[in-house]
Amino acid sequence: MSDFSISTEPNSLVTGSCKNLQIDLKPSTAQLNDSRELSAICRHCLEALKALDIVQIDLQGHSVLTDTMLICSGTSSRHVSAIAERMIEALGKLGLKNAQISGEREGQWVLVDLGSVMVHVLQTEARKRYALENLYRCMAAGISEQGD
Repeated sequence: MSDFSISTEPNSLVTGSCKNLQIDLKPSTAQLNDSRELSAICRHCLEALKALDIVQIDLQGHSVLTDTMLICSGTSSRHVSAIAERMIEALGKLGLKNAQISGEREGQWVLVDLGSVMVHVLQTEARKRYALENLYRCMAAGISEQGD
């Protein structure tokens, strides 16, 4: 993986949202198309944006939906939405243009679909309710709902 760093300017956390995310990376198209590289970039974005309890689950070979699932929490609806929106802005500056986002208006559960990587940003209560980690860990282990 290429060396890169992600930082936020001092005092960038304002009422639950982050501004001015800086990513120092000049990735090639191949890096953005590689699910491991893209998930690493996304994870660093989430860390820089103060996302909480980041979990990464490798689903390669176990799901047709995506290769990697990232799940994290935000402190409020504003923070949840800002995490997803700022991450998409940062990835757009790196040349990724096919990102899909849903749920950002409500800010309870925002899904960012990058194709080979999906990012779920949830408020803590919604994260506990839906227990996505359990679902995706079962998928990663090859366990179906029927117990196969």
